[in-house]
Amino acid sequence: MLKRIFALLLVMLMIVPFVVSCGETGNGDDNGGNNNNNNNNNNNNGGENGGEQQGPIDPLTSFRGQTLNVLVTNWAGGTGAPWSPVEIVVGADDYYSDAKYGTTINQATIDRNQYIEDTYGITLNWIDAETSNIGNLLASSMTGSDLKYHLAMPRMLEAQTLVTSEVVYDLANSEYIDFSQSYYSQAAYEAYTAFDHTFFAAGDFNFLDEQTSYLMFYNIAIAQGIPSFPDVYELVENNEWTLDKLQQLGQLVTGDIDNEYGYQDTDKYGLGTTTLQLFFQTSGIQQVRVQNGQFAITLNEPSKVNNLIDNYLIPMSGANWARTSWTDGYGAMEVAFNEGRLLFYHEVAQKFDQFGESTETFKVGVLPAPLLNSSQETYYTPCSYQSVVLCIPKSTTNRAMSEVFFEVLFKTGQEYIMPAYYENLETKLDPDTAEDSLHILNDYVFANLMYDQGYMLSWDGLMTSVQTNSYKTGENQFSTEYGSASETAQETIENWNYYWEEYID
Repeated sequence: MLKRIFALLLVMLMIVPFVVSCGETGNGDDNGGNNNNNNNNNNNNGGENGGEQQGPIDPLTSFRGQTLNVLVTNWAGGTGAPWSPVEIVVGADDYYSDAKYGTTINQATIDRNQYIEDTYGITLNWIDAETSNIGNLLASSMTGSDLKYHLAMPRMLEAQTLVTSEVVYDLANSEYIDFSQSYYSQAAYEAYTAFDHTFFAAGDFNFLDEQTSYLMFYNIAIAQGIPSFPDVYELVENNEWTLDKLQQLGQLVTGDIDNEYGYQDTDKYGLGTTTLQLFFQTSGIQQVRVQNGQFAITLNEPSKVNNLIDNYLIPMSGANWARTSWTDGYGAMEVAFNEGRLLFYHEVAQKFDQFGESTETFKVGVLPAPLLNSSQETYYTPCSYQSVVLCIPKSTTNRAMSEVFFEVLFKTGQEYIMPAYYENLETKLDPDTAEDSLHILNDYVFANLMYDQGYMLSWDGLMTSVQTNSYKTGENQFSTEYGSASETAQETIENWNYYWEEYID
């Protein structure tokens, strides 16, 4: 009963019609253009697309002269925000044209967009949502608005509301989207599919999955000054890079080196971490995953977290650079890493753009987040809630065109943008160990990107409250916060399962 009441309240708050007019589809030639239209997900939903399909659509002949409207999230940060999709910041003005992602990625994006327009004869219209709620924009576009969106790029954090407000199509029955292709993330497809519904896709349409995922940056210069410091890349290869090993190596650095009472800014530390994602998602302690066709929370070995909070978080409470929120010390921790006061630094890959500008004076390597223990099967690398997904709004005037260019954006992103992204990353690494770091990035970090539904549920209270309260009080608050946040999470998941199961397409 509570679920039903909750559902009715949300529907009353966002009145969204469940019927949308779909535009016509072209019959096209049977060569299929760049699409693999005989895809494994084909359920022949031609009636929903405005008439029964007569064969594969050829975008070269079907959509020439049309405009593809793509709504792009850019939440509350202006075009300089790290989660802004690259398409809306490239060439925006002199300030952002080169400074945002660098000329390599910017030029690749320009080339990709130009290729799409030249090849398919359509106009790409990237529409910046700016600070508006993307769900409200999609809802209003269904109710008489002249502007209809063919595709949308919300952040993972915004995705839940798009499901509960019924403003996006279920992609499970798409005619022209082939999720078996390499440019789609299969991990994302599995994570975003529950009750046989799939509303979002992630992968190579741009590089923000990688850019917003969490890495362990490694200060090589500090390690080289420690006698008999092990080869950490070899530890990763042998599955010996664990939380216990992190603590062991960190203790070789952590200390009151300025001979003043307590830990100060001038001391060195084994680990800097912006949030406790390191101890939760990456180590499998808390994750929200699909189990038996629905979303469920898993909780494992919280005792590991208690040890890490006591050994790292509490001592750092005396350091002014230690960050607990977006507004409390943001950016200061990267300075501490740059200045040689942090051995390991856990942050999103976007930080490559903020430090290590000179590989001659600053040596940075990359590691995955450590394993919970040696029995953990794989290294986890969670995408941030700022990661961007692609979906099809119900306001589209031509669902077939939306599906075709859904596929085209992913395919051309893999061909143009991703190679430029990796080329740019290589310039940030220590030249002497760049090959090792790139191997780690490819085979242990980005190869294991994890799409944790806790982010999509707009729920990160378990991580944030534990860190903030422990840091500010100087006492370990894990036991108190863990139970409360876990209970809240379970209630949220139950409500979300209801919406996915009852979704009306």
